[in-house]
Amino acid sequence: MQMITKSQILFPIFVFLIFISQKPIFAKDSNSLSIGFGSCLHQDKESPILNTILGKKLEYLILLGDIVYADSLIADEKIPAFEKQFNRKEWKSIQKNTQLLFTWDDHDYGLNDSGGEYPDKVKSRNLFLSYVKPRMPKKITFGTKNKEGVFYSYWVLFHGKKIHIVVPDTRYFRSPLQRSFLSYFTGKSHYKPSNETNQNLLGDEQWIWLEEELSKPSDLLVFVSSIQVLPTEQPFEKWNNLPNEREKLIQSLYKANTKDMVILSGDRHLAEIHEYKNMNHPRLVEITSSSFNLPLPWLPLEYDSELKLGKAYKNENFGILQIFWNDGKLHWKSTIHDKEGNSVLEYDPSQETVSNQSKGIE
Repeated sequence: MQMITKSQILFPIFVFLIFISQKPIFAKDSNSLSIGFGSCLHQDKESPILNTILGKKLEYLILLGDIVYADSLIADEKIPAFEKQFNRKEWKSIQKNTQLLFTWDDHDYGLNDSGGEYPDKVKSRNLFLSYVKPRMPKKITFGTKNKEGVFYSYWVLFHGKKIHIVVPDTRYFRSPLQRSFLSYFTGKSHYKPSNETNQNLLGDEQWIWLEEELSKPSDLLVFVSSIQVLPTEQPFEKWNNLPNEREKLIQSLYKANTKDMVILSGDRHLAEIHEYKNMNHPRLVEITSSSFNLPLPWLPLEYDSELKLGKAYKNENFGILQIFWNDGKLHWKSTIHDKEGNSVLEYDPSQETVSNQSKGIE
């Protein structure tokens, strides 16, 4: 009888430890994987869209920010809003079959449009994580080694292919924005691109982390941003308020070690699809979904853009990123759904088309 050596016993254990250190979460063994996403869920308003989301039986749901509206200089004053939000019975039902991922935006982070200048951001971080972390998959590491920010990444293994979800923090480290001249007269939160080169959106340490994450090989990169990345024309919050940071991000995405990618964003109180083409680089596609229960259809929030495909959808909505396994490859498409679950916008990269599918689109 052949003797089994100690090294033969330890080697498979060693391989297993390396594997689990990457923390991939396995998708269900089927040929389709559904990742829901959306933003802006006011705790004081009814949210029938949560029951609609429940009916879609999603494997994952990414909350893109503003899960409460509780602007305050004092982070602890946000506690009643978080309590009210997560006491909704729908959350328990959704979590039975759906993994939740969260990031924050201005209203659950600090004040309207606030960034790194928010004075109570350390306590706000602790408060936010105390509510969302127990509802998320285990073993996710948030922020820097010094516990600053809430950025993280997450892996899904689907038919042996790696889906890399990267979730930066666009609040904790961001430099102040420059208001437009007219905003001082209108009182509206309109901003202009800054011409200062020393401003930052992610902070030095988070940029290092992001570059490392993007260098990891994947079959599909899902880049999550609480604010819009590609649009430049709209005057509200966006990456282009700090143009050098937007350009740095785009170049980093171009160099990402992935076979395909998609950008998901929120914040805007409407749903839009943008596509950025460069003949020398991969196509960048951004799907924006907002809001779950706080639409503002009477406000002029939609702006023309050479990057925008189709028209915006301005009522309650959520998005689904559908990932398919076909012919030994990953394929994806994204749809925006209204509060009844009907598809109102769709982008299919295999056809490079976007369709407005609802008569109610304005």
